Amino acid sequence: MTVEVVWFKRDLRTLDHAPLAQACARGNPVLPLYIIEPSLLRGADFDPCHFTFLRACLEDLRRDLAALGQPLLVRVGEVVNVFEALRRKADIANIWAHEETGNALTYARDRAVIGWARAQNIPFHETPSGGVVRRLKTRDGWSRTWEERMAQPLVLMPTAIHPVEEFAPGPIPTANDLALAPDIRTTQLGGVQAAHATLDSFLGARGLNYHREMSS
Repeated sequence: MTVEVVWFKRDLRTLDHAPLAQACARGNPVLPLYIIEPSLLRGADFDPCHFTFLRACLEDLRRDLAALGQPLLVRVGEVVNVFEALRRKADIANIWAHEETGNALTYARDRAVIGWARAQNIPFHETPSGGVVRRLKTRDGWSRTWEERMAQPLVLMPTAIHPVEEFAPGPIPTANDLALAPDIRTTQLGGVQAAHATLDSFLGARGLNYHREMSS
């Protein structure tokens, strides 16, 4: 069985998702995957409220992907280990992902995945997802690249996903399942609808004076 793996990270949506669209265009079954990484949960910048938000986003994304034909797979473990387990069960034709702007842990993780994929002769395609331009030696030309990226049209959502029935989606674990401390903060609501509502409130009300009050 040959599959295209779409590795979701901080891009938990189906609209304007270039890796998902590119994977679906290949014609193979598509395996959308999110990995809950214990090393990140132990990170100094992690708080239980982050997982509350994340879990709501994962539930929302799983529903949207299931409506297209293939629900989101969720696995717990370090990324290279999870990919190796998948490789032993299926022929991974390509791995598709957005570049992530995170911290030293996620950057080192990405480099480890690139090394593993190269060793397994699996093409790993990373697509820029914002204005951060990686691997620049100087800032010369940065603004031109940023403008080009911001001017790109939205990537349309696939109309259907060729499913991979051999893999169970797996449960989305709770905070208790992961032995996380209780979330005692007021958290931002997760999910695409909540994200659009937050953006709309900024563009329509909260951010009207942003260019004068916060940024030149």
